[in-house]
Amino acid sequence: MIVTASSLFVMFLLIGSSGTAAGDAAPIASEMTRWSAKAHADQMNASEVRVTFVGNAGFLITVNDKKILIDALFSGFPGDYILPREIQDKLAHGLPPFDNIDLVLATHSHGDHFDASLVRRFLSNNPDAVFASTPQATALLNDFPDRVIAFAPAKNKIATAEIHGVHVEAVYLSHGAPPEGKAEILNFAYLATIAGVTLFHSGDIDISQFSYEDFRALRLPEKKIDLAFMQHFYLGDAPAEMKLIQEGIAARHVFPMHYHYTVPPMNPESVLRNYPAAILFKAELENWVMPRALKKD
Repeated sequence: MIVTASSLFVMFLLIGSSGTAAGDAAPIASEMTRWSAKAHADQMNASEVRVTFVGNAGFLITVNDKKILIDALFSGFPGDYILPREIQDKLAHGLPPFDNIDLVLATHSHGDHFDASLVRRFLSNNPDAVFASTPQATALLNDFPDRVIAFAPAKNKIATAEIHGVHVEAVYLSHGAPPEGKAEILNFAYLATIAGVTLFHSGDIDISQFSYEDFRALRLPEKKIDLAFMQHFYLGDAPAEMKLIQEGIAARHVFPMHYHYTVPPMNPESVLRNYPAAILFKAELENWVMPRALKKD
């Protein structure tokens, strides 16, 4: 049986202002915002955060003693980029830096983000790890019923789960309209929070399939995203794309992704021209460590 995460830990928090004068509410809300920002900064400074580039759109994120992989268990396509065999073997056998993985997420079932045989090898050799993804991906892993979670977020809704100390939110964001007669490939973007550190991974999204207002309704800036992983071709100078990244996500650190399989290909100079602080990698298994020093308001 596949566990459906839409039935797990779905929680709505409603804060009303009944009986509170408008003049009193504003300073209280302002003070709460300052306290929240300070608490977030304190948690961030106490955490060791490392991002390891695996390949294409795949990353290992380490926060203290927690490790999650996102879109990292893939092999690629013959005739194009193939994740190096030695890295696939390290992943499959849980060899450093891929030892003691808590959670594996896959945004969708395309071969440049997910390989069922590699996931199966990984789960066989890493008995404590959990895999979570779309129903299309998890349907290929029926031999691991207790360690596979199929998210099922409704449109414009978020499915949540607590997995090995990681708070995960999955949201459907369209990969694009499928060709006539073909089934849609589901794409779930993820928010994951570990020890006060929040990351966002978009997977492969087609921003022409939803409005900015629909995207903004997800309230991503309010979640204080620290690390955002986005397709590199949306890190350009088009006003709609800049608004999506800068106002719709508003992350502290931006990581371009999809280093392969795109036309035009990744252009680091173009990315850095528009996002000078973007974090780019030159090779697989390269690391970036988040600076601890944060400005506190």
